[in-house]
Amino acid sequence: MNPVKLASTICSVVVLCCAAARGSERPNILLQQGSGALAADVTHRFFTCGWSSGGPTLYDEQCQMVWNSPTKAEVSDGWVLPDGSVVYSYSMRKEGVSSVIRLDAEKNKMWEYRLPEGRDNHSCQPLPHGGFLLGECAEDGLWMLELDADGKELKRVKVADAVNDIHHAFRMVRKTPEGTYLGTLMKSAQAEGQELKAKHAYEWDSTGKLIRTFPSGFFVAVRLPDGNTLVSEGGGVDGRGVTEYDADGNVVWALTSDDLKAAGLRVGMVCGIQRLPNGNTIVSNVKHGKHFLGAPDGEMPKVFEVTPDKKVVWKVLAETVSMNMGGIQVLDVKGNPFRFEVHR
Repeated sequence: MNPVKLASTICSVVVLCCAAARGSERPNILLQQGSGALAADVTHRFFTCGWSSGGPTLYDEQCQMVWNSPTKAEVSDGWVLPDGSVVYSYSMRKEGVSSVIRLDAEKNKMWEYRLPEGRDNHSCQPLPHGGFLLGECAEDGLWMLELDADGKELKRVKVADAVNDIHHAFRMVRKTPEGTYLGTLMKSAQAEGQELKAKHAYEWDSTGKLIRTFPSGFFVAVRLPDGNTLVSEGGGVDGRGVTEYDADGNVVWALTSDDLKAAGLRVGMVCGIQRLPNGNTIVSNVKHGKHFLGAPDGEMPKVFEVTPDKKVVWKVLAETVSMNMGGIQVLDVKGNPFRFEVHR
């Protein structure tokens, strides 16, 4: 079935709502932190993907699904590009299949880059040369792999030796405007005889030399315009779900368990994040694992947005869909992902 027609069918049976309460004529509302007081409406067009997400999906401002490419694969990373085309990573661990797929604006497949069997990847960051960055995990090491605009291998840089479980090494890796590479590790690795511990973010230069170790980081690390680095902490590190580090490794901003309690929220695993131009932060909330941050009986939205002072201004309720939204790209903000202008 054509994906657009399928999305229409899904929409007819799935109730989609971003309201804080059912029955509102305008479903998207802003809640002041901890108070529950209605303040103003905030809406977003957005794109989602992730583990157990049901496939890459586009939503409009009212959280209505407008397109979906259904799959049971783990689609950790995905992007809507300036011309309306879509690129996403694709991993089926048990089948030994991993690839990156690009669709045109009409959502027809342009190309698919398939990794050799026994290799895994969960990234597809757009790059200034028109291609994409992958984080290839294999028995011969961990690699930063760049594709060109046609999905052909352009460059590969080894940054560490192999880990025992290649499926749980990198998730989303990122290149920076300075030409360095950022990656977080789920499992410990070795590089030039040095241990790279799990649950930390790392930065390598263009040749693969380790130049920086961050105090934490689990799913993705993102370089911000001011040079700071924003990391998602997975199930939480030292009571934090998201942490922003300055150039010296100091915590300059964090979303903590206490912040979440004050907002009446409960968080399972923070995977995808996005820093918006206005300074707000988009946070994904994947229901995974046994440990939670925030209020024990708090609300668990799929995605939410917080201001720098931790006020919740937008959220996608759990009732919206049953699938996870581990990766998210807000689409109604300025920025070209090929120019490092979308910070996620």
